[in-house]
Amino acid sequence: MTTVLDRYFEIVDSAGGHPADLADLRDVLAENVLLMHSGEMVQGRNPAVDLHVAQAAKWARSKHRWTSSVGADGSVTGWWSRSGQDQHGHGCHGEGQVTAAVDADGRISRLHLTLTDGSDRARVLIARHLEVWMMPDPTERAEAMAGIYTEGIRFMEPDDVFVGREVLNEYIDVVRRKAPPLRSRVVSHTRNREFILWTWDFGFAGNRTAVGLEVLRLDGDLIDTVTVFGSDRDAESAR
Repeated sequence: MTTVLDRYFEIVDSAGGHPADLADLRDVLAENVLLMHSGEMVQGRNPAVDLHVAQAAKWARSKHRWTSSVGADGSVTGWWSRSGQDQHGHGCHGEGQVTAAVDADGRISRLHLTLTDGSDRARVLIARHLEVWMMPDPTERAEAMAGIYTEGIRFMEPDDVFVGREVLNEYIDVVRRKAPPLRSRVVSHTRNREFILWTWDFGFAGNRTAVGLEVLRLDGDLIDTVTVFGSDRDAESAR
């Protein structure tokens, strides 16, 4: 049986090198769809299509493989992978889990694609880092944190420093209660040995925004230190 998730991936692949063809996603996405893709998050059909266009522009060619299974509640779950070449001709790939909730009209109302592995290790780590902050349940979050942060993780904001996974988990709860992001975008990223530099663009209720950057210091494949720079006045008022 063909699912709405199958149709979603077929549209993404059919666009090929023409991101404008992704407009067909409007046929499968609900008007107020919540999209979480590789750590990025937007809400609404138009922003979701725009995010896919931005992601497609980074690939010269690519192809998805996926599985899909319909649950008793009508949700569709599976595993996805994507492989191909970037705009510089380099081979690249990524993969993760996917979950889609479907509304009464058969359109996707919530689409969540994690990025758990891939050729761009820096981007995978950023995605897993952002996924932690999306999780509402502290117990589930603590388990995920053990797979991405060292036990003594240092999270350094301009005015505060939080040390240790347990302390950071509590702080994430505070942030989620006071100012949960409604939009998260990865603007750019680069890696130099054990350091990752990435820039971000967050949106909050009341049309408030925050732009800035983080430096992630790695210990092996775990994040040991997060240093935050550049949050603007809107970000500060959102906390």
